[in-house]
Amino acid sequence: MKNNTIPTDELNQLPKEMLVILYTNLSESFRILSEQNGMIQKQNEQLIHQVEDLKEQLAVLTQHRFGPRSERNLQTEGQLSIDLETMCILNEVECLVEEGLPEEAAMEEVLVKRKPRTKGKRAFNLKDLETVIVIHECSQEELAGQFPRGFHTLPDEVYKELKYVPGRFEVHEHHIRVYAGDHDTGGILRAQKPARLLDHSILTPELAAVIFNAKYVNAVPLKRLSEEFLRNDVSIPRQDMAGWMIRIHEYYLGPVHDRMKKELLKSRHLHCDESPFTMPEHGREYMWVCHSPGGDGGVPVYLYEYPGTRGTDALRELLEGYQGTLVTDGYQVYHTMADEHPDDLKVAGCWAHARRRYAEIVKAAGKNGPTTPAQKAAAEAVSRIAAIYHVDNMYKDASASERLKNRQRSVKLLVDAYFRWVKEQVGKKGLDKSSKLVGALNYSINQEQFLRVFLEDGAVPPDNNDAERSIRSFCLGKHNWKIIDSKKGAKASAMLYSLAETAKANSLKPYEYFSYLLTQLMNYPHGNVPEEELEKLMPWSAELPDGCRKMKDR
Repeated sequence: MKNNTIPTDELNQLPKEMLVILYTNLSESFRILSEQNGMIQKQNEQLIHQVEDLKEQLAVLTQHRFGPRSERNLQTEGQLSIDLETMCILNEVECLVEEGLPEEAAMEEVLVKRKPRTKGKRAFNLKDLETVIVIHECSQEELAGQFPRGFHTLPDEVYKELKYVPGRFEVHEHHIRVYAGDHDTGGILRAQKPARLLDHSILTPELAAVIFNAKYVNAVPLKRLSEEFLRNDVSIPRQDMAGWMIRIHEYYLGPVHDRMKKELLKSRHLHCDESPFTMPEHGREYMWVCHSPGGDGGVPVYLYEYPGTRGTDALRELLEGYQGTLVTDGYQVYHTMADEHPDDLKVAGCWAHARRRYAEIVKAAGKNGPTTPAQKAAAEAVSRIAAIYHVDNMYKDASASERLKNRQRSVKLLVDAYFRWVKEQVGKKGLDKSSKLVGALNYSINQEQFLRVFLEDGAVPPDNNDAERSIRSFCLGKHNWKIIDSKKGAKASAMLYSLAETAKANSLKPYEYFSYLLTQLMNYPHGNVPEEELEKLMPWSAELPDGCRKMKDR
């Protein structure tokens, strides 16, 4: 490269005007270089932030794609576990080594101090089960041979075993006697036959309850249930079972639905949620659920509805005439509904949803914990929200009035501090507006007025977890819908899920309750049950037989 440096002697011979020009040009060059350097530094900082955000987004997406599906990855003791790092599947009960069973250690190496056994634990586990007394006696011949001069009894030796009696099928062949008078007198007389659940069908309330319990309580697909029946020498196609559930809904469950909805709308506050599913030939559809938690004289009710859409019209139809508080996520439809009825409806936000956005960022940090500034901020947000829950839960079992006092006295201070902190974080310079952290912060800011509603009512919970848990039962059984490709089937399943969840919430045995319900309903004309009799059949009725209730709640 050619050297353009001017020697000192030549500089001394240059005119003053030329030196001024050279100095001016040199100053301008320094200024331009300084500006360019500043721009490069700024671009470098932006690139660093973008790289951090991209790494964060990649970690979150990786967690969504390959990570566990809950915020806590707790291993259930005794179940099969999968170690993804070593790709080794092991069962904690049978731990083997490659060379076979390990040699036994010396006795002194295996002696450990055992925790004393808890007395009465087995009896406690079996206390709610019916007990059959089995007597084992000696014959009179044995006693006479052993005790020729007489005997008396001592206290029995007693031990317990737990026996499982699997379900079995019985075919009941009904013979209806038909009589005719001799010598053509009196005509023909038929004996009275019992009511049938469905005309010209083999379905009984007990069989319907088995299908109901398997699909809507335990999320067993009808195809798998049909295969299980076949292993017991009973062939029932899944299409038949699906058709039976639809017809039962159409013939019998309309009045039950109306009564459940009437009871639901009495609640001071409701949990609401919705979930999408795909139904053949209809595409993307939506299932809604509303839940009244009970308490203060009310009863727990879960009501699933299938309007098909997720729009405001669906919510208007579902909650027509309701007055109270809706505990929901941030979906705009709920806010629109509240704006239409400002004197009747209020929306309470969900702190679990606000926390979940931060938790995703923290979880993406992996085992080593938060590393980036965004992950550290998200971890602090999770801690702040955890403190709000902790202080509120200190009065979890207190009355609504006492809980409200605690919220106004203590919880509100934490909520105020949280929102001050959130707004400070958003105002910091250098944050990428498209980052996950900014999205989580903005969610809390946008939902602030709704997230504060629980501070005004001690009966309103801080989150919508009740509805989240109830809609999960439907989500677990989504694949079952593939054989119910009609809107009638979707509406039937919505009602059956409602009965399943409401029965569980009222401490009923779903199988026994559904069997009893159908046995009673089939004695009335379809859809025409006297109101006073219908009330006796509802899941919260005190007049249900003890056989429908869990033994410990009788």
